Amino acid sequence: MSDRSNLAASIDGAPLPDEEARDLWTRFSRYMDEHRGDAAGFARENGYVSVTPTFERGQALLVVRTTEAPPEQPAPRREDAGSPAARGGAGKPPPRRSGKPTPRGSGKPARGRRQR
Repeated sequence: MSDRSNLAASIDGAPLPDEEARDLWTRFSRYMDEHRGDAAGFARENGYVSVTPTFERGQALLVVRTTEAPPEQPAPRREDAGSPAARGGAGKPPPRRSGKPTPRGSGKPARGRRQR
């Protein structure tokens, strides 16, 4: 058997020692048994901003934040494969279509279309 615990916890990204992690998990589990689905209540009651249980690298991980999480950096913009820039026509808009179907049997072509 591994000497690594199946339960882990971190506070603001810093991992807790095994004993403290087990204690935190025990308190969290007891609270959740009495207040099903109320992780936010556990966080408030213990002075945390948030508590999130997750699973990482074969361990149950309790992620605790005592401050607001730093804002996420926006992902770098990638050109959409279907965009005009990705097709090489950066300044050229796609052709416009009226969206109206050609009436069948009328003998007249729809507006904007060539007759064959």
